[in-house]
Amino acid sequence: MNAELLPRDYRIRSQQMSAVYVAAGIGTPGIVLSVVTLDGAPGEVKLLLIALVLALFGWLLWASKRCATSADLKGIRVRRFTGSRRLAWEDIQEIRAVPNPGAAMAKNQPRTISYAYDATGRRVQLMYVDDNHVDVVREIGLIRAAWEELRGPDWAPDPRARARMERQVVREGRVMAGMLWGCGIFLVVFVVALVLIVSLD
Repeated sequence: MNAELLPRDYRIRSQQMSAVYVAAGIGTPGIVLSVVTLDGAPGEVKLLLIALVLALFGWLLWASKRCATSADLKGIRVRRFTGSRRLAWEDIQEIRAVPNPGAAMAKNQPRTISYAYDATGRRVQLMYVDDNHVDVVREIGLIRAAWEELRGPDWAPDPRARARMERQVVREGRVMAGMLWGCGIFLVVFVVALVLIVSLD
């Protein structure tokens, strides 16, 4: 992607936003009804709880629509549930698409997500630049091309930031290996226990 193709904007898909609306529409009345039918709770407490529930669901709907990643001539801006980050092109150390470690834990999670790494090597997830929303390999290639064009001729990688990024990769590898070993041990223990139970009968 060269500068002429900017800006780029990545947001939640309309189908997924519709699912959020449906979940809120189904969940809110059920929770409100549960609060209304609470025995022994004063009316003021019930009203407070209902107001909190409505505020929470309203905030979730607003935040879901607000979250986005955008790329323009100045850099990348990521708006998350709890704030936003602006990364100037010259301050970015790397942009990567990586496997999502949470994909195996929950249905409909993206298998590939993406990060930009700031001047210190801290990573910032690029919201909605994942394989549930876009052709993530293509889009990361386009964003990287813009970064390489717009970061300036004097840009150079920071060795300390790179070292931090590589330590993060090693830590994630160990966590994934630990999770796989844990699942394998659990499966073996489960099968052995099942065999013992069946043989005792």
